[in-house]
Amino acid sequence: MAGSNKEQKSRQKPKRERFTKSKSTLLNDLCFPKFCCAHGGREMRKVFAIARKEFGSFFHSWTGVMTAVMFFAVTGIFFVILTLNFAQISMDPRSAGLSSFPNISQTHYVFGSLFLNLNVILLFLVPLITMRSFAEERKHETLELLFTYPLTDLEIVAGKLLGLIWFFEMLLVPLAGYALVFYWIGGELDWGPVLSAFLGFWVLGMAYLSAGVFVSTLTKSSVMSAVGTFGILVIFWMMDFAPMSGGGGVSVVVNAMSPLRHFRNFTYGILDLRDLVYFAFFFFYFLFLSLRSIETRNWKES
Repeated sequence: MAGSNKEQKSRQKPKRERFTKSKSTLLNDLCFPKFCCAHGGREMRKVFAIARKEFGSFFHSWTGVMTAVMFFAVTGIFFVILTLNFAQISMDPRSAGLSSFPNISQTHYVFGSLFLNLNVILLFLVPLITMRSFAEERKHETLELLFTYPLTDLEIVAGKLLGLIWFFEMLLVPLAGYALVFYWIGGELDWGPVLSAFLGFWVLGMAYLSAGVFVSTLTKSSVMSAVGTFGILVIFWMMDFAPMSGGGGVSVVVNAMSPLRHFRNFTYGILDLRDLVYFAFFFFYFLFLSLRSIETRNWKES
């Protein structure tokens, strides 16, 4: 009997070793090359591991692929329409109800209008990107498995948010291609306003993604996460129209909280530090709320 017990223990020990090894191997396989060092480097590798897993998940489902395809199609249609409209107005101003061709900047007409229209597309795009980040983890009860790794709440939230930002940045690549196409066909391109508009669209997208991640931490339903994110973004978007309803000082304060008001300056080629501070505050505020939402897990368990 003693001999059989020793044999059973010897058989169980390799299983525990294999389990520990597979767990560490899973984390290492997700990591980027170990270009960092010291304690801070290890923390960044953990964040990159989660970000890479989150980014890769978009290509393992039709949701991510169809979202990218639809965004590319919509942006392409907007670009072609705006370019053709400008060409038509320049050749025949009367077709647009103008007696003569006004001094309209090609860059502002095409790309300024393009990015102003795309900010509306973000209201629908961001909920589709963020709806599965935490809601899907809660639904399949894999979030608790993620908490068993040597990761802090900040590393988990930051990693997932970084993966979403990578996917969003991938969607911006065709927009840069449109600028090159416009320049190639003979358009007069002012790179200053174009780069400013790109920067504004990038910070606007990151701010919206942060809000979407927060909503996703509140529910197990991806659909509810998408609806909730869309509702919050629409509320912020409608704040831009507050001055139209009157209200004096209150409407001015509400309008100052609108992301669209601060984003519009970027499309005009205006770089204002106040706009950058606003989007930074927007981003980190919802990141803070996401952390507090994740911490409620510990309160419920205690």
